Amino acid sequence: MSKRIEEKVCIVTGSAGGIGRGIAEVLAKEGGKVIVADLNEANGKETVEIIKKDGGSAVFFKLDVANEENWQKIMEFCEKTYNKLDVLVNNAGIGFSKTILDMTVADLRKVMSVNLESVFLGTKYSAPLMKKNGAAGGSIVNISSNYIFIPSKMQAAYCASKSGVASMTKVAAIEFAPDHIRVNTIYPGFVATNIIDSNPLVANRKEEFFNFCAKSTLAGRVGTPKDIAYPVLFLASDESQWITGNDFTIDGGEVVKRTFYDDMENFMLAGQK
Repeated sequence: MSKRIEEKVCIVTGSAGGIGRGIAEVLAKEGGKVIVADLNEANGKETVEIIKKDGGSAVFFKLDVANEENWQKIMEFCEKTYNKLDVLVNNAGIGFSKTILDMTVADLRKVMSVNLESVFLGTKYSAPLMKKNGAAGGSIVNISSNYIFIPSKMQAAYCASKSGVASMTKVAAIEFAPDHIRVNTIYPGFVATNIIDSNPLVANRKEEFFNFCAKSTLAGRVGTPKDIAYPVLFLASDESQWITGNDFTIDGGEVVKRTFYDDMENFMLAGQK
């Protein structure tokens, strides 16, 4: 039985851990040749070892997604090693929490460089290599966030950067359609990863925070990296050949609950008074 992305060459940024690691593992399990791209060399190589132990194909490449020269080098490596690129997953990103009044221009620029400029650079430098695939084209999957639909305080920089990812995706889909390159966005909800340890606002009360996040969804639980990885796999595969410029919110129904479910419940209860 053939695997869903047999022999496809895939770059996954930010795959030293968390969602990115989950995506890399699933793509490799389904036959992809995965380039684990991250600044964290130790954890990135750990991802490679996990994949190899499971029988998959993976190599590590140290990549600073905010560095243009790094992007040029990873594409050169990809072409030299595999002679092609089929899939790019722009997953790398950072969280950030400050009010607008407390935030500096330097803060804003840092978030934008990692979360948005990286998507621009990845798209810019992967597209020429994908064009060489001819009619087979390629697939770019950009990871945004469902926060852009349900913004909250202290998330101005983060939401702005992830909204930019969403808009850039649609423009890229239009521009690269003649080259058979599909570009789509995934909006994850809250996924339980160790990134939460770096947030001083909740790091000391993780269990309480996870329970809160679980209750905010229709599914009644927080997400896992694999919950995001399998939709990415679908978009990376030939199963999604007629899908481009589209949006996929993968959040256990959090956006629906926040924007409709609670309002409707309150409306119905009000009618009983």
